[in-house]
Amino acid sequence: MIDRPFSIFCTGFFLSALLVCGIASAEAKSIAKDQVNIREKPDLNSAILYTAPLGYPIEIKKEEKGWVYFHDWLDNSGWVHKPLVSDIDTAVILVEKANIRGSASASANVVASAEQGEIYTILAKEGDWVKLGYYQSGTAVGWIRNDLVFGD
Repeated sequence: MIDRPFSIFCTGFFLSALLVCGIASAEAKSIAKDQVNIREKPDLNSAILYTAPLGYPIEIKKEEKGWVYFHDWLDNSGWVHKPLVSDIDTAVILVEKANIRGSASASANVVASAEQGEIYTILAKEGDWVKLGYYQSGTAVGWIRNDLVFGD
């Protein structure tokens, strides 16, 4: 039989570990304007590493004094001023060519194709599938497996 204080300790330790893991996980966001400067450090005078397009999906790693440090689909990291980050959930195609299907199934009809680097809005998620829409209009395109996109 397990001692009650020990089981309470174990439960508390387990819940604490879950809480820490939840806080440490990356948060998906996107770039809010076109041609946003991504910087080496959280400072307007810092070197510009590259520019990112509107809707570019990012995974936020940390925030500091109005700046966001993130990781992207090309394995780049950098800083962006927080007001230039959007809550719109987007995805970028990871593979050279991908089929977009009419429903969340590998046997569903192909309704469109996508190419590497194309950015879409995420409209829904279902199991291992993501429903994509056109970024500007939000018009639904179809479903794609989540392992073919970054940003879900």
